[in-house]
Amino acid sequence: MFESKINIALFFGGRSAEHEVSLLSARSIFQALNQDKYNIFPIAISKNGYFRSLAVSKKILFGEDKRVPEVERTNVLPEGILNLLENKIDLVFPVLHGPFGEDGKIQGFLDVLNIKYVGCNLRASAVGMDKAYMKQIFAYNGIPQSKFEILKKMDYSQQKSSNFFNEFAKNLGLPFFIKPANMGSSIGISRVNDLQSFARAVNEAFEFDKKLILESNVEGRELESAVLGSEKDIKVSAAGEIISTHDFYDYQAKYEDQSTELIIPAKLSPAAKAKIRNLSVQAFRAVGAEGISRLDFFVNEEQDQILVNEINTMPGFTKFSMYPLLFEESGISYSELLDNLIELALKKDK
Repeated sequence: MFESKINIALFFGGRSAEHEVSLLSARSIFQALNQDKYNIFPIAISKNGYFRSLAVSKKILFGEDKRVPEVERTNVLPEGILNLLENKIDLVFPVLHGPFGEDGKIQGFLDVLNIKYVGCNLRASAVGMDKAYMKQIFAYNGIPQSKFEILKKMDYSQQKSSNFFNEFAKNLGLPFFIKPANMGSSIGISRVNDLQSFARAVNEAFEFDKKLILESNVEGRELESAVLGSEKDIKVSAAGEIISTHDFYDYQAKYEDQSTELIIPAKLSPAAKAKIRNLSVQAFRAVGAEGISRLDFFVNEEQDQILVNEINTMPGFTKFSMYPLLFEESGISYSELLDNLIELALKKDK
């Protein structure tokens, strides 16, 4: 038994379209945290942005709800939550995926309160979430990636969709993919084959963000690696491969389709393994990440091509998610991984 426990606030839910994934991750994390070592205070955040009380949050976490029930109230922080954060909590584990959680907003809030937290700081979180900035930073650092274009809503109109389509098809080739710049879990992503699918994909993606990423299609395997550590001490997991029956690894394939296959470790040549490891470190450092990140790759060994697709600064954390599974293959169990992330966070300067 430990002499004194570490007090952890577990944030989950949030305003993002990835709200439901956050709840699944939080349930897995709560079950895996060592109750002899940690006092865990679940704090649910509703889809409309309100923090729920501890009592309500516990019921939600231990229940079967797929989302945090929304409430109408004037105060965002219920009585007692702010006092808890400022006076009792040693650390926050913000298991919040997507906007308003993975994009630096909650990190900035905790910085203001001078509270330590698991994962990347405001700056790295914002860059990792905004795929347009991320890709521009990767390009600056010479990190190989697919061809891409950026489309802002203010520049786009339905009347000019054919002009945009022709230009992008020329630059990127067909098919190409469209996705919101600030979103994860493959939400809002569409494959474009012609003008009709282009107009539909743009309109759908603009429902999630005012800025879109358009990427060329890459023939190859989809692989992922997990990263743990600080800038000076970085651990990279074995790489894993995703084999999906869908056109691409979309939300349904990730969380609903049982036919999606994860191969861990992926079958790769020693040279490809080394390159993925090196690129993982490069990308992690390029955005200034710390603590936790997952890197997504496109790999075509026949063409000697390994491209970084994106970095995720708060990846899915269920027991069946790639991030913990990859480190389990590398000899770090789910519970040990959580211990490492908490230890890294506690060592960070406030």
